[in-house]
Amino acid sequence: MINKIILCAMVGIFLSMSACNSPASKSPSPEVIPTDGNTTVRVLWTISQYVMGPNATWDKLKAEAMLFKPLDIEESSIIFDGKSCQNIKFNPAMISTADYLKTTYKITPQELNLSDQEIQVVKTNCELPGFQEYIRLNDRRLIISISGVFFFFEPNVNY
Repeated sequence: MINKIILCAMVGIFLSMSACNSPASKSPSPEVIPTDGNTTVRVLWTISQYVMGPNATWDKLKAEAMLFKPLDIEESSIIFDGKSCQNIKFNPAMISTADYLKTTYKITPQELNLSDQEIQVVKTNCELPGFQEYIRLNDRRLIISISGVFFFFEPNVNY
């Protein structure tokens, strides 16, 4: 009788573990992250690294706290760090990396470990810090600047 109870318990544990590892129990792709309990955000990019600009007003601790924060940009919205902008108008332009960084931030592409190529600069009407104007690189990474710190977003490979 005890052997049957132990066997039933082991089968139950095995079935529970199998259900947890089944493909149906995994999160859909792209990843979904709750923001305020009512809405969800598809994670299309996450901050993977940062570079302290020469005039950064943040310290490294504050910059490091931004690593892995999710970003979702859709046709007319930007959702970042639990905040969103709606009815966004995007105005992209192709610009020389060196000219843009020198004029806008007083730095060189080398200071951001970038080559001197053309980049896409996207101007928006979004008031979120860093998203009034952001950079899109040829490899799909995005760069924003907040308080003199440059944050690099890597695209989600599942999207």
